Amino acid sequence: MTTLKNIADKLGVSITTVSRVLNYDKSLSVSDVLRKRIINQASKMNYKTPRNRVKINSNNKYKIAIIHWYDLKQENDDPYYVQMRRGIQELAQKSNFETVLIYKNDGNYRVLESDKLDGIICIGKFLSFHIKRFKKLTRNIVFVDSSPNEDIYDSVVIDFNNAVKSVLVALIKKKYRTIGYIGGSEYIGSSLSLGERRELVFRDYLYQKNMLKTQYIHIGSFTSASGYRLMKEALEKSSKAQVYFCANDAIALGALRAINEKGLNVPKDIAIIGFNDNPTSSYTSPPLSSVHVYTKFMGEQSLKSLVERIEGRDIPIKKIVPTKLVFRETLK
Repeated sequence: MTTLKNIADKLGVSITTVSRVLNYDKSLSVSDVLRKRIINQASKMNYKTPRNRVKINSNNKYKIAIIHWYDLKQENDDPYYVQMRRGIQELAQKSNFETVLIYKNDGNYRVLESDKLDGIICIGKFLSFHIKRFKKLTRNIVFVDSSPNEDIYDSVVIDFNNAVKSVLVALIKKKYRTIGYIGGSEYIGSSLSLGERRELVFRDYLYQKNMLKTQYIHIGSFTSASGYRLMKEALEKSSKAQVYFCANDAIALGALRAINEKGLNVPKDIAIIGFNDNPTSSYTSPPLSSVHVYTKFMGEQSLKSLVERIEGRDIPIKKIVPTKLVFRETLK
């Protein structure tokens, strides 16, 4: 049986590159020529995608609720969570599972006991009283992008600590000495603000390096409009950072617009790097450097964990998914 390693060895590329090309990962920055070579070589060697990557092998048909901490409009504005949800739904469809999609509505989630759910996947962050309510419906609950209680629930998260540190290490290696941050605040409900994880790691790491410049930290919301406003404010100050790390790609897009309107050049005058690596990020002007998060894969893994819990696994598991730096033209 042909493996990914066989194809990679034949072409002299990495296994990761082969895997991402054959899984049609459009965020991968490789030439069309190399994509074609990999696909043709896989066909020539009669490579078959493993069955467990196509669907979940189960003799049962389950009914699963996907509960989103956003409302529908918020989700539409954030590809990060859209891709997680799609990963769950697409794998569920292939596996012949029924899904019920529930969005936040006026701060609440309409989940009925009559739905008779086999399990729940929660995307995002939730208040404890919401989680208690979900637990009354089923003991099979998996969280994506949060891990409220690792002793009870399965979860799928990324390693924010390593993700942010990898950005800062790369920027310092590229000789950037003043590093700014443009981020946002996260809220559960109407008033409970969360300490934003990227910002916390950013501050701590640069403080340890004696490189933290708090005047270059700007906090608003996770939107392009906020990124635009905050970058305009930053550009009005007497000094600016050489590079700005943006907490997501939406913020980075707004920041890019503000820089362009000021008549400055990216990356010559100011460099930018985002986070999430949205599908459109390689098409900005100039193409945006970013941290690629395997959001769809996270959704798929959450469904696999949930099925294991439904079918009898009692020990909770926390899956930590790595990220990958994607360098494009917004960095020198």
